[in-house]
Amino acid sequence: MIEYGQKEMAYLSAKDPVMEQLIRHYGHLERGIEKPAFASLVQHIVGQMLSNKVAAVLNDRLYDMVGDFTPENIFSRTTAEIKSVGLSQRKAEYIMALAKGTADGTYQFDKLSSMTDAEVVQDLKKIPGVGQWTAEMIAEFTLGRLNIFSYGDAALRNGMMKAHGFKTLSKLRFERYYRKYSPYCSVASLYYYTVNDDSIMAP
Repeated sequence: MIEYGQKEMAYLSAKDPVMEQLIRHYGHLERGIEKPAFASLVQHIVGQMLSNKVAAVLNDRLYDMVGDFTPENIFSRTTAEIKSVGLSQRKAEYIMALAKGTADGTYQFDKLSSMTDAEVVQDLKKIPGVGQWTAEMIAEFTLGRLNIFSYGDAALRNGMMKAHGFKTLSKLRFERYYRKYSPYCSVASLYYYTVNDDSIMAP
């Protein structure tokens, strides 16, 4: 869960008049999940390359099978059973490998709190099936890191283009906004995600 308040909102408003308008329009936003990193990683692996609707269905099916997403509960089933909820063989194998690596101490999520944002992302990317975008989403929405800004996230880029009236958004321009909004890029991203989801362009 991304936790922020008036200090962060005031900082971003002072940095960018468009962001100031978005903050005034939408107010304080809440987005994120208060779940263990393991459970969030399982959900993300399940949902990769799928619509939110389909991902939710498959995650619900997996939950109905194993209960809470813990290494022990995943291990109570075979890879074939995990796959049977509608997952690909590769995703089922990734989830089983994640459970094994967590259980045997290969992945130690409690150590992430002492790492920098870049270190967290790189550490999570060591997990099979976890790429740059997934690692950034875990860092931002599960671990609550305040300065994540994912160029690989189409919803974020679309929200920025919609809010600013850009026809395109180069990586160079994106990085300029990253520098402008740091150290609260995650907070800024909340407003762009909301613009992307809004059927009417925010003022």
